Order: sequence, then structure tokens, then C-alpha cells
Amino acid sequence: MRRLRAAGVWLVLLWSAGALAHAHLTDSAPVDGSQLLDAPASLVLTFSEAVQLTVLSIQRSGATPQKLVPPEQVAARISLALPKLSRGAYVVRWRTLGSDGHVVPGQIRFTIK
Repeated sequence: MRRLRAAGVWLVLLWSAGALAHAHLTDSAPVDGSQLLDAPASLVLTFSEAVQLTVLSIQRSGATPQKLVPPEQVAARISLALPKLSRGAYVVRWRTLGSDGHVVPGQIRFTIK
């Protein structure tokens, strides 16, 4: 019984270590959920490890998503210019390819007052 329990604990630890290994967003500018007085000129996404952005878009509430050209470099901190944005609620969506080969989606939301 002890061996079975120990094996179960090891399986859980190995699984959770693998789940945490995927690249994830650690910081952004604008910050997720922020309320801004002025439109941001750029977007900065900081990840837990170097990633390749494979898909990137921005969408104003009620409008069609606008594709953005993701930078080609593989980096943990990615910065790019944003198009001119008007007042409204926005969502930025992306997909990253990490060094482990996993594709991970993500998004942030912000509002320009």
C-alpha cells in the first residue's frame, strides 16, 4: 500500500512539474484589466521563458479582430507598436510556441476611457 501511495505522489509531482513547464505570461503593458486614459503606443508581453509568437490580434469590443504581425524573434520579452486605438474595450489574443514545442494561447484585456 505504501508503494502504491508513493507512486501516486510521484505521478502527481511529475504531472504538475510538466504543467508548470509551459511558457506563461508574467507581465504585460498595458496590464491585463487596466483602465487607461490614453491609448498605448506599444504592446509589451513578458513570458516566463523565450517564446515565438505565432498568432497575434487586437479586437475592439463589437468589431472584427485586427491581425497584428508578430515579431519573428524568439524572446521572453516581446514589444511591438500598436495601431492607433480609439476609446473602447480591447482584447489582445496570441498563441506562443515554447521551447518545449507546446502551443499556448493567451489574452489580455484593457479599456481606453
